[in-house]
Amino acid sequence: MSGTVDAVICAGVLIKGDTMHFEYICDAVSKGLMNVGIQTNLPVVFGVLTCLDEEQVKKRSSGDNNHGYDWGKTAVEMALLRSEAVGGMGKPTGMGFSSPTELKVDTAGDKEKKKVGFF
Repeated sequence: MSGTVDAVICAGVLIKGDTMHFEYICDAVSKGLMNVGIQTNLPVVFGVLTCLDEEQVKKRSSGDNNHGYDWGKTAVEMALLRSEAVGGMGKPTGMGFSSPTELKVDTAGDKEKKKVGFF
């Protein structure tokens, strides 16, 4: 990503029909959004209503039961938490695995630089 996005909200509706196509699409959307979160290190909100009919869509997306408001609030909160966790360090390198950092060790007067990390 370009670095101008703090969170992603995928808003959509899937309405079940008479075939198994609904289940395949739901599975693909879920996996795709998970991959977006993993590859970008950004909070991704699953804002997809999975409904049996149009009446359920209206009940879940209007009035006091408007899920869109909650998805937006969740995205902002997750972006703020991520920003707080990352701090002024910039963009994280990836899901808990960071680059090795240099460590100065003083052994018997000789100064050596050693790499700290997994490899």
